[in-house]
Amino acid sequence: MSASAFAKNLRFALVLGAAGLCGACSSMENLIPSSFTASKPVANASAKGQDVRESEKIVRLPLSSQDLDCPTVDIQDGAASLRVGGAENVSVRYQFDISQTARECAPQHDNNFSLTVGVSGHLLIGPAGTPGVYSAPLRVTVRREADQQPAYSKVYKLEADTAGAAETLFQFVSEPIVLPMTRTELADDYSIIIGFDNGPAAKVAPPPKRRPAKATDAH
Repeated sequence: MSASAFAKNLRFALVLGAAGLCGACSSMENLIPSSFTASKPVANASAKGQDVRESEKIVRLPLSSQDLDCPTVDIQDGAASLRVGGAENVSVRYQFDISQTARECAPQHDNNFSLTVGVSGHLLIGPAGTPGVYSAPLRVTVRREADQQPAYSKVYKLEADTAGAAETLFQFVSEPIVLPMTRTELADDYSIIIGFDNGPAAKVAPPPKRRPAKATDAH
């Protein structure tokens, strides 16, 4: 192995080690701009000195994201990285690593809330790869705690360009995911799981061929 190849392989191994030390937690303020519109306060007649019966009082909706207990983001076991190439460092072409995650919940109308998920990390070019633009599939799943079934699941395409370098940062922010809300303790009702979708794509079975109808003898 030449000195330059050895140095490249060693640097890649060191960067991989550093990426593994990064924590997967962050506030959404680092990834998502604070531009969400909160629900407007609902007028309360009793606050104006009017006498109202208990049954006629208007129920107040949460006024802002701070009123909601938003679920934390968990990374699926074994899905924090996506490596393309061989098992040894020397044969790796490129690798995506998740280093930070974030989320934000905001109240909506009609007893719903919107969830936005953010992810950041690194794209590393391995000894067997070349700088360029690469992509990776990232799955975001929101699971209901009541029945452990997905309330939402979607695979997003991440893209990152190293622009001639050996590594670069990537950042992803999902569109608002609207889900039902029955209480402000959303973490008791939902779990957020993310990770690279390393599994093979499901094959769609072709439709069965129709057999030609048999001709019937005329009587």
